[in-house]
Amino acid sequence: MGSLYFIIRWLVFMFRDKMMRFMVGRNGVDQLGRATTWLALLLMLTTMLTHSAMVYLLALLLIIYSYFRMMSRNISKRYLENQKYLQITDRIRPFLNKVEFKMQSTIRKVANWFSQRKYYRFYKCPNCHQKLRVPKGHGKIEITCKRCSTRFIKKS
Repeated sequence: MGSLYFIIRWLVFMFRDKMMRFMVGRNGVDQLGRATTWLALLLMLTTMLTHSAMVYLLALLLIIYSYFRMMSRNISKRYLENQKYLQITDRIRPFLNKVEFKMQSTIRKVANWFSQRKYYRFYKCPNCHQKLRVPKGHGKIEITCKRCSTRFIKKS
């Protein structure tokens, strides 16, 4: 079993090394490539709901364009395209960064809640709506809010 682990690690190392050598001198991922990939994924999700062939074709073309940009060896031309994209999106980028940060923090909160839900119950204070965490398996308990000191009884 241990030797299989080392064989898999060696194969991963070799694959990573070959990919790094393959990508030398290529453009790689930049902001424009990232944006086109996200737009393509969003269009793919839209296609699942609308079943539109045109939207699917557009998403497929965007993915192909994104891979073309990643694999391109004409770095100067891709750099100019990326700079033009950055100039166009200069005004809305701070807003998009805020949205991205809020999405990431929400995902982190949900993941944290999901990992703790096996051992804790979560309640809201009826007075100030503060979220409170109590350990599971203690029967009926009196919970005291840390913010407003309101006491209420709930099952844990």
